[in-house]
Amino acid sequence: MILGINHDRGSNVGRLGGLLLATLALVGCLLPRDHTPPPQAYLLEIGDYAPPVGRSSGKTLLVAVPGAAPGFDSNRIAYIREPPRLDYYNNSVWSDTPARMLLPILVRAFENTGAFRAVVSPPSPVLADLRVDVEVIRLVQEFMMQPGQVRLTARLKIIDMKSGIVLNTQVFEALEPVSSEDATGAARAANAAVRKVLGEMVPFALNHL
Repeated sequence: MILGINHDRGSNVGRLGGLLLATLALVGCLLPRDHTPPPQAYLLEIGDYAPPVGRSSGKTLLVAVPGAAPGFDSNRIAYIREPPRLDYYNNSVWSDTPARMLLPILVRAFENTGAFRAVVSPPSPVLADLRVDVEVIRLVQEFMMQPGQVRLTARLKIIDMKSGIVLNTQVFEALEPVSSEDATGAARAANAAVRKVLGEMVPFALNHL
């Protein structure tokens, strides 16, 4: 038996496929497009910083990845108008979480003291003599007074890696006025606050060598 090919059926399928593609293309053109610009991203950076220079201890320092308290453990830029409510800017963010952006700043600051044989950070396999833990307790722009200000509160802990003993811990805080009551003003004041807190943290840590 010889089977015939139904050319009409094949052509109908082709026409239906073409119609479907055209319909999908039309729907795609009609769907609204999101023209919202991406959020403006800000960095934590302190520029040139000359920490106090200490005598070389020959020790290796491990700077752990900083942590952050709840509410300040994301890349959202926080502000407060009516305590205790915490709000965030919609169109502005940090380029990373402030805690993670602090890591290279801390490493560079301790390196520049010349007080350590090496300054490392995770996941370095190098065995360290001391470890520095930093927690961002608060980094927020406050509008409860005029002019507004940025508050940075951070805890520093120094640990002897061989014994596991906490040598000391201290909370540092800096308040910096904002140049403008927006995310740009918050970022500039935050960088100034980081610089101020760092100027207290580093000498505090060097006293425990």
